[in-house]
Amino acid sequence: MTTLNVAFLGAGSIAKDHLYAYKKDGRAKVTWLCDTNLERAGKLAQEYDIPNVTADYTEALQDPKLDFVDIMAPNFLHKPMAINAMNAGKAVLCEKPMALNAQESQDMVDEARSTGQRLFVKYHQRFDPVHALARKMLETGEFPKPVMALATLFGNHLPSMLNASHWRGVPSLTGGGCLFSSGSHIIDLLRFFFGDVQAITSVNRQLIANNPEKGDDNASVILEFKSGIIATFVGCWTTNTWSRSYKWWNEDRTMYIYQDETKANRLDVEEGNERKNLLVAPDWARQSHSIAISHFLDQMLKDALPYYPLEECVKSMKTLELAYKSSAEGCRILVD
Repeated sequence: MTTLNVAFLGAGSIAKDHLYAYKKDGRAKVTWLCDTNLERAGKLAQEYDIPNVTADYTEALQDPKLDFVDIMAPNFLHKPMAINAMNAGKAVLCEKPMALNAQESQDMVDEARSTGQRLFVKYHQRFDPVHALARKMLETGEFPKPVMALATLFGNHLPSMLNASHWRGVPSLTGGGCLFSSGSHIIDLLRFFFGDVQAITSVNRQLIANNPEKGDDNASVILEFKSGIIATFVGCWTTNTWSRSYKWWNEDRTMYIYQDETKANRLDVEEGNERKNLLVAPDWARQSHSIAISHFLDQMLKDALPYYPLEECVKSMKTLELAYKSSAEGCRILVD
């Protein structure tokens, strides 16, 4: 069996989920760990028997045995890291959000096209079994077309927003605050479920953090889809609870996607007075990372077609960008 060599560009908390995925799949080995925090990188490399550690990721790109990079660095580094890797003849797996804005994202796509290198942006929540089933039910008509949808995300990121030295919420490093970092998953999933967006109305504000160097800590976005569905996303980083949920409904049924106390993802459908559970996905976040990474390895080793084209990723970035524009200008924005 062919084993690919991968370099991790970033050794933050998400790296352990990626390490779990590669070990479970067995078709790729992490041979480089690249992070400016050498102490953190060294500890992780020792724990997982990774042979090479460096603060300069371009050193890893010079390795002729390296097949691809897995970018988990802060968002502002995604574009330069991806472009440098592709120019060095390496394929790229990149965490979401794709970059800081839609133009940077398009630049990455253009580079992939010109170099012929594979580029895949890992919107791992699209691979979660619960989310995949929900989309299938919408596509097949098993759940008839919804009229309205509501997506919510509540979390306590206030300590890091109040910490002036923490990267979270700094637009130059991450692209934005609550709407950009958390909303990038939610809005992409809403597009995954319901298709292209035709209009956006958004209000995103910094209500609690009181830090002009940081972005929004609360956001509310109304998305009007070309299919006729209207969806609302509400994001809050200033609560002491943690929850994420989706709900949509038509005149007969309601679908619920939510996390239970074990952090499993669940899908329920309610009709009349009866509510049934259709699927439970235990440890859904780690499992969806694994499924997404295995899919990328299928692309590398079996020339499998990507689950979604790069243009989808750029559209999700553009939707985020227009949501910020809507809030800044105080108006409804039409999507080209």
